[in-house]
Amino acid sequence: MDRLTQNWLLKLCGMLHGISSAVVLVNVSDTETYTPTAFWPENLTDFQGFARMAKTAQSHGKCVLIQNKGTGTETGEPFDTIAYPLFFDGQLYGALVIQMSSRVVARQQAAMQLIEGAACWFEFIVKQQSSAEKNQLVTIVELVASCLEHERFQAAATDVMTDLTRRLSCDRVSIGFLHGQGAKIEAVSHSGRFDSRSNLIRDLGEAMYEASEQNSTIIYPSGTTEDVYLTRCHAVLVEEHRIGTILTVPFAVGGKIVGAVLAERPSDRPFDLATQEQFQHIVSMIGPVLDVRYRDEQWLPQKIYNAVTGSLGKLIGPGHIGRKLTVAATLFGMAFLSLTSADYRVTGDARLEARTQRVMAAPQAGYIASTNVRPGDVFQSGDILGALDDKDLKLEYRKWSSQLEQQQREYRDALAEHDRARVSIISARILQSRAQLNLVGEQLNRTQFTAPFDGIVVSGDLSQVLGSPVERGEVLFVVAPLIAYRVIVEIDERDIGYLKEGQPGTLVLSGMPGKPLPFIVEQVTPVSVAEEGRNFFQVEAKIQENSDLLRPGMEGVAKVNIDRRKLLWIWTHKLVDWWRLTFWSLRP
Repeated sequence: MDRLTQNWLLKLCGMLHGISSAVVLVNVSDTETYTPTAFWPENLTDFQGFARMAKTAQSHGKCVLIQNKGTGTETGEPFDTIAYPLFFDGQLYGALVIQMSSRVVARQQAAMQLIEGAACWFEFIVKQQSSAEKNQLVTIVELVASCLEHERFQAAATDVMTDLTRRLSCDRVSIGFLHGQGAKIEAVSHSGRFDSRSNLIRDLGEAMYEASEQNSTIIYPSGTTEDVYLTRCHAVLVEEHRIGTILTVPFAVGGKIVGAVLAERPSDRPFDLATQEQFQHIVSMIGPVLDVRYRDEQWLPQKIYNAVTGSLGKLIGPGHIGRKLTVAATLFGMAFLSLTSADYRVTGDARLEARTQRVMAAPQAGYIASTNVRPGDVFQSGDILGALDDKDLKLEYRKWSSQLEQQQREYRDALAEHDRARVSIISARILQSRAQLNLVGEQLNRTQFTAPFDGIVVSGDLSQVLGSPVERGEVLFVVAPLIAYRVIVEIDERDIGYLKEGQPGTLVLSGMPGKPLPFIVEQVTPVSVAEEGRNFFQVEAKIQENSDLLRPGMEGVAKVNIDRRKLLWIWTHKLVDWWRLTFWSLRP
């Protein structure tokens, strides 16, 4: 038994792609302990992980696919584990655990189907191991092995049909698969190539289709009056091609008939009941295996067609309530989106700016003496925002004041002496001193920065640079009034074509998420700005409602109302535009 199991496992591993290790574990009676009875490769020694997977498959009672995040192969590739419980006569016998490095979904599904079919005929092998039908069991094993040992389906199917012809003493055995309203012959015994358009091949396909449509084994001529099957195509095959007896057995995969095997014998050796049962058992085992090989080698369009027709069959046919409800909900959702209209709004990042700003610059060179405000502080008209150091100006003022007094005394002395030339000179000096004195006075008055209106300090923090020198014209404060704001919205270049002046919108600021602010678009700037890997246009809008909580520099999200559009268009137009642009760029 161990040798038989080992041979079966080796054949199965040779058929599957991406196998890294495989173990057949036998369940000890009345315990949860598993003992390995066959394994691959030969140097495999650690079976602890396989035993855990076998328990998992036992608890589920079906084939289980477990995806692992780690790597367990020598190549470092991630692997998946397929655990399949083995039952005999309704009792758990053991489990087959296989580790695969291939993570392609199609190969995993094909492997699971192949394992399921292999497990079925393995169960049959074990049950018949000690019975008198050992020869029949060996025949099935060898035929399935023939299905697995060839790399291509055509070679495997032809070899199996030829071997089956010899074992059952038949003249010819053929296999075909259903295609639409007929059956296509894929392999004939002793014939590597055959003309699919010949009358014989056509009649063989019609006979197979006739048996498949009735889902029954047909023997023609049957020799009994109990059978009520339609055998018109079988009769045509026998009469037109002088065949003695025909035995046609359809086979199913997943509960659906997918093909049939037809055997021919001369009339002097008809098929008896024992041969018919043996043939049915063989076909039920090799049919699903060959079907997996056949579908695995189909062209991609054919696989897509089979998948589509299979899905449609599940939707139209009985059962599969969940799938039907999902499709119905999807169709209802698509219809709802296609018929329902909603407001289409263009969204963009927005920031709040003062409509007008004033710059307060240094009137002359000097040193910063004091500051009374910082950015964000609110002030009233006439408030002192800061001042420059006036010590040097005061000294200069005193200097010119002293000179003016001295010149006035000299002027009076000159008048007393009636020295007209000296009086003229001193008068000119007095006018110069008074001009300098007035200039210094004006400079003293400008050392303090007085607020021109009620507003807020946008920028300018002089508290960190007290005592530092400043040059004439250097910006010290930027102030703005609190009564007029504008919104700058950054609109993506893909949506700028929908915007125009006068469109309404809504602004939600990060600091005021519960109070939407309406606005009106005033101007669309025709120049794009590139920033952070994207291009956008700046759109200027006017706030309709003022609030004491608004401050320049606040940011948020703005949405501009365009018009009413279908919900399906609103949610998919960007994807469609991207597809159009991509198609245009790739088109030669």
